[in-house]
Amino acid sequence: MGSGADGQFLSDFRALAEATAMSGDGKYSPLVLQRLARFLAGHGGGRNRDTPLFELCHLVNAVDAACGDLAGRWRFFLGGDRITAAGCRRDLEDLLAASAWCRDGFAQTDDGVAIDYGEDEFLVTYGRMPVLVAIYEFLASMDDFAFHGQLGDIFEKMLEAGGGMRAIQDGANGLAAAMRHYRGRHLEQGMHDDAFMAILNYLRGQRDDQRLNFADEDILQFWCQHNAGDFRTYRRAYQRFAYFTEAMAVTQARRSGEVAAPLGSDWELGEVEPDDLNHAPGSLGELAAWSDPLPLLDSGPAAEIKFFTASGEREPLAPLAEYGPFARRLPLAFLRYVAFGSVQAAITTALQFRPGEAVEQNLLDCGGAESYQARRALYEKLHDRLDRLQKAAYYALSQAGPVDEAMDGDILAFPEPSADRMFEAARRQLDQGMEPSAEQLAALEAEAAKAFKQIARRGFEAEALDREDRREGFRVGAGVLTAVGEVLDGYLGGLERLDRDGGLAAQFT
Repeated sequence: MGSGADGQFLSDFRALAEATAMSGDGKYSPLVLQRLARFLAGHGGGRNRDTPLFELCHLVNAVDAACGDLAGRWRFFLGGDRITAAGCRRDLEDLLAASAWCRDGFAQTDDGVAIDYGEDEFLVTYGRMPVLVAIYEFLASMDDFAFHGQLGDIFEKMLEAGGGMRAIQDGANGLAAAMRHYRGRHLEQGMHDDAFMAILNYLRGQRDDQRLNFADEDILQFWCQHNAGDFRTYRRAYQRFAYFTEAMAVTQARRSGEVAAPLGSDWELGEVEPDDLNHAPGSLGELAAWSDPLPLLDSGPAAEIKFFTASGEREPLAPLAEYGPFARRLPLAFLRYVAFGSVQAAITTALQFRPGEAVEQNLLDCGGAESYQARRALYEKLHDRLDRLQKAAYYALSQAGPVDEAMDGDILAFPEPSADRMFEAARRQLDQGMEPSAEQLAALEAEAAKAFKQIARRGFEAEALDREDRREGFRVGAGVLTAVGEVLDGYLGGLERLDRDGGLAAQFT
């Protein structure tokens, strides 16, 4: 289905996709199933994704008016024949042949059933009926038939109210609420909203091979074409691309555990194949698993240790930690997010708080924007500070006993490079589970002790290292420092390649 569906969702859809008519043929045609999938993912109702539910309520009203009982409705919607437009017309005519219309305001036409609600009229066409029947059956059977009773109650209440337009609207709203709840539980969030579809359609239009890979320039070009509504600012566009990529990555990670193959790959019908993203599975897994580590420093024992200064260190690291592998994958797009985004934010603030006044020309000219070279220099300086902080965290934890007993997980994975070769040799051996030599371990501990003693911040007091809560704070902090350090290390590598290929100064102008 390509919409981030979980196992229950796919199972519910598969039940209809694999259903057979009494003739042995598939109960629903591939086209009907494709349209059903598009609706279920939230993309099949035109300007209002719940329009098919509104149509379904009109069809239920018409079928009830043609037969007047629940048994007739079940025969029409849950019968065993193959569902086609001609078959729906024939079934409706059979109902009318037995009893004619039970209520006024209904009439058959060459195209479908016309319903006169007094001030309003509605036409349910025969061509739409197979999809509406499929939606009815899906609603009745979804979540292992858990909604079947409530579905019947919604329709009974609608018909008992006289089947007028107000009752139809109330019935459609009840179904829409149920579908929103169902999508929320079984679909990845964000994969059925307008912003997601705007990005998806843009990428499809950019690629002749219909692949969904994109580069730094795609985010800028997309924003230039869609700088209104949900994408008013470049930062918003960048954020939405990040959410898009994360959702696709999570979908691939989820599907790797699914036995069944994806249901369809027709991009014109709104289907999405996460495999189309230009990533190796490992990279997609990294995107799916990434979570901003910095908030871990704000609670528990780690909050008692000042790992970062607020404005000089944490503030510039925060956006990089938030986007993680996505920022590392698109280094130029992230530079624009930081530099250009801050200028746009200042312009937006000026317009909001000084309406009617001209915005300073210096802002419009991006005169105060931070250059890409300056941001790179800042991150290089922060890289060195992270290196020292990691050494200090190692020292703090090593005071609790042997290193291999005091450390959990991979918190010794210091980012490269270190200034001291002996320190690096020991680090690599520790990472690989090897026992460093006495000389290497001594060099490692000396570097770590030196780094710890040079840091004059809250929590870096040697006399407090025998406390379990303080050691726990450093355990948490070491993991955060490692995660941020690895992202920063990879990001600086991306900037180095950009500078080598075309020059950051040229990109900034």
